[in-house]
Amino acid sequence: MQPLPEVGDLVRDTATGRVGFYVRSVSGRFLIRAVHGGAEWEAEPVDVQPATPLHELRARTAEINARSRRGLGG
Repeated sequence: MQPLPEVGDLVRDTATGRVGFYVRSVSGRFLIRAVHGGAEWEAEPVDVQPATPLHELRARTAEINARSRRGLGG
């Protein structure tokens, strides 16, 4: 069994392929917030693993692109 992530750790939800920041655990499920913001989503702890450097790079690139599309710069 993997240790619980710490608040703010970048994690990957293997069930959805999404990457985000661990927020907290509620009723046995993890709440994760997308790197580029938006609504939190719930994930089963068994489906959550630390994000690899490649996952982090892709998530950060997506965040920059989203900000650029909204005219917020990088």
